[in-house]
Amino acid sequence: MQFPHELTVITPVEVPDDYGNPTPRLDYGPTAPRRVVWANVQPVGSSEPAAPARTPVVTRWRVFTFDPIGARERVQWRGRVFEVDGEPDVWAPRFGRAHHELTLRHVEG
Repeated sequence: MQFPHELTVITPVEVPDDYGNPTPRLDYGPTAPRRVVWANVQPVGSSEPAAPARTPVVTRWRVFTFDPIGARERVQWRGRVFEVDGEPDVWAPRFGRAHHELTLRHVEG
């Protein structure tokens, strides 16, 4: 399998509250660590769900890579930032190298 696409993976930083306790708020801003992984990205499809006062377009892409990408991480590719949709899968064949599969989601509008 060839991995021609360069992705930037953004690992969020947990933001503590005013008392120093960790909170569920995650920061994906410029201080969040980033790393580059190579992958094969394939289109899955898009949809336009009906929503009051909105016209969102949801696109999904399937990613194959040797590097693990977590469910809370985000991926930057082709000028867009994608969320990981669901829990990534690991495929470990009996012979050969294990690879990771995940679905990326981008919502616009």
